Amino acid sequence: MNNQEKLQQFIKDEMKHREMTLRRFSKVVNIDHATLSKIMNGKRKANINHVQKLSDSLSVDFDFLLESAGFRGAVKDELEQTWIAVQKVVNDMTDIEESISYKRVNEEISYFKTYSGTDEGRAKIRSEFDGKIEETSGVGKYTEQLKMMYRYFINDKGTLKSQLLVGAALIYFIVTTDLLPDYLLPVGLLDDAFIVQVILQRLENENILL
Repeated sequence: MNNQEKLQQFIKDEMKHREMTLRRFSKVVNIDHATLSKIMNGKRKANINHVQKLSDSLSVDFDFLLESAGFRGAVKDELEQTWIAVQKVVNDMTDIEESISYKRVNEEISYFKTYSGTDEGRAKIRSEFDGKIEETSGVGKYTEQLKMMYRYFINDKGTLKSQLLVGAALIYFIVTTDLLPDYLLPVGLLDDAFIVQVILQRLENENILL
């Protein structure tokens, strides 16, 4: 059984377990029923957006479904390799030797997603973002991405999920407990920039444009 067949079988098993028709199941996972039918019949390959929707709606591990769909963790691997490169730069330029796993990065994102959805978190973003931008004297694409995220957040655009993702990046930028300390500027901003790129990748996978 190849990887696409694994995903096809997974979908069929879920439909049988839930006793759902294709049309009803397609509404649950928010994938057009005609598209879902083609994926199940091997006439169309599921893309990352389809995998993300299945993962979110069915509460199934994203990496498991990603591999089942034939991606073999390619997206995750690329981001993880980027994080390894960030740490190498830091180790080469400083005396920091601590190795921080990519799993830890995702744990940080999950924590700040939750915090950004609270009244305290939203107030912190609104009251401290401008000051942190001024403090870091940031310029260039990274800073513009953060400012774009900030406008998106304070104007309450998008879905709750996209708001929490964007909020996570903003909170991470603001707080002083970064994975890499900000006193190592500009090296200390590398992890902030990396988090922003991870969030933007997740938004892109959801077809969400800021």
